[in-house]
Amino acid sequence: MRQPIQSGRRTPLTFNITPLIDVVFLLIIFFLVASHFVKSESSQAVELPIAKSGQTDAQDKPYRLTVTIDQNGDFHMAGQSLDEVTAFQRISQLATEASAANEEPQIRIRPDRFGVYGPFRKLYEHCAKVGIRRIQFAVSDGQ
Repeated sequence: MRQPIQSGRRTPLTFNITPLIDVVFLLIIFFLVASHFVKSESSQAVELPIAKSGQTDAQDKPYRLTVTIDQNGDFHMAGQSLDEVTAFQRISQLATEASAANEEPQIRIRPDRFGVYGPFRKLYEHCAKVGIRRIQFAVSDGQ
């Protein structure tokens, strides 16, 4: 905005930094919330199975869902404990959304090393039923 010129006297030029401060605070809040969602994906503490070899997967896929199965056989997704029906509905929804976008859905399973096998088997069978062929297992290197 143009400053009016007064005859004979010049007013000093001032900057209004209030909008800049607002934008900086909004960016800070955005990154705090985004980091919370990234951390909450694997927030359920489980003791992962030990593997002698494996690959590090640092890439984030757009149609990937991480499912944690704790020692009692309970399902956890995005930091929430879910019953079997709700967990399977989310997996089916992921498969539907990915196929609509011509993408391949992917499931990452984080099973507890001392957990029961039944829920894991049901999850694996449900993934096959809805057409999810890419399944990754989170493992520990034992260190």
